[in-house]
Order: sequence, then structure tokens, then C-alpha cells
Amino acid sequence: MKMTPKRRARLAAIHLGKKHLGLDDDTYRDLLESACGVRSAADATDDGLVAVLRRMESQGFVQQTKKDVGRRPNTPQRDKVELVKKIEALLADAGRHWNYAHGCAKKMFGKDAVEFCTGDELWRIVAALEKDKARRAKREQLD
Repeated sequence: MKMTPKRRARLAAIHLGKKHLGLDDDTYRDLLESACGVRSAADATDDGLVAVLRRMESQGFVQQTKKDVGRRPNTPQRDKVELVKKIEALLADAGRHWNYAHGCAKKMFGKDAVEFCTGDELWRIVAALEKDKARRAKREQLD
């Protein structure tokens, strides 16, 4: 099976669920077999992984979301605030950390962080994130 970011996240969530529910190895493998017909999560299809997660959620496992998404830049200029909000939304949509945007600023303009970028440079970061969003959407259509 192709290891996509979503698949990797689901496998990680399943293993966290196993730990959270306190399942021993035999019970865990029985749960896998009853939910998706395999004894190893690595052999399960993506739909099977979702079925396992639903089964674990019905038993009391609650998936946590990432709370630490990085440091939002301090941008006092009004014209930049909306651009920073747009960058923040695009990062959240992609499931990326603020450090990704800071890295874009460093690579594209030689700036250490987003807050040091001009309005034009922020527009260019937004454009780069929009292109990345389009690439990811196209890639998901192919999967």
C-alpha cells in the first residue's frame, strides 16, 4: 500500500488508540480482524483503517488534534493582517505548522520570519500556498 500522509496519520491514531484503550496484542489483533479482516494494521485498506478507528471511538477512544501549531507572527501593520490571516487559513487547511510559512519566507526572500516580510512578499507566500493547495487537491483526486 502507498504510504500517504493520511494513511500514516490513521496508523498513528490506531496505535494511540490501542495504547489509550489498554489493548493487549491479541485483543488488538482480534479488533483489527473483526473491523477490517486483517491481523496487522499495515495490511488494512484505507477504508479498513477508518473502520478500526470508528470501532475504537465506540469503545471510548477520543482522537486528539494538534494544539501546538506554531507561533503566529506579530504583524502590527493593518495591510498585512489580512494576508497573515490568509496564510494562517491556508496552513490550517494543509495541516501545516507556522514554521512552514517561516521557512517559505526564509527560502523565498531570505527573511528569518513572516513578520519581516513586506506586503508584496506576503502576497507571494499566499500564492505559493495556494499553488501547494491545488497540487494537493490534484494528488488526492489521483489517489
